[in-house]
Amino acid sequence: MTENITFWIHIVAATAFIGPQFFLFLVIPALRALEPGARARALRALTSRFGWLGGAAIVVLVLSGLSNLFQRMDEIDDLLDPDRRYFWIFLAKMSLLGMALALTAAHSFVVGPRQLRAMEGMGGRSDAEARALRRATMALSTLILLASLGIVFAAVLMADHSFSLQPV
Repeated sequence: MTENITFWIHIVAATAFIGPQFFLFLVIPALRALEPGARARALRALTSRFGWLGGAAIVVLVLSGLSNLFQRMDEIDDLLDPDRRYFWIFLAKMSLLGMALALTAAHSFVVGPRQLRAMEGMGGRSDAEARALRRATMALSTLILLASLGIVFAAVLMADHSFSLQPV
């Protein structure tokens, strides 16, 4: 039963991390209809709130993922056998996770705050710099979403042991 609970928690955390990415991906372009000051305030409020949700989801994902792995220690020889698909899918999933975390950090702590400051007029940046920041933010958001979807796809493949435990 415990395996099911931690697996469920893992899925809920993944939903909490990916869901807002879709929402923001669709809503933020619509904010261009607002005047610049209102757009910056709305963007700051949205990204701040979803940032906390995403950060908490990442922590829960890592902890529940480790719990899921430790609960399967009796199968660890099969799961981490490089001659089985599971190992390579797991490696791809962890690589995508590392990429998503690095891109999220760059977006949350570097590019996103610079873009908000530029929008609020505190950055002293030119229009060309503001456009470059907006493009960088959109590129990072797209890559994070794609990596997150790749992680979910890898998780689905891993859960199907009739596929994942087959030889490479």
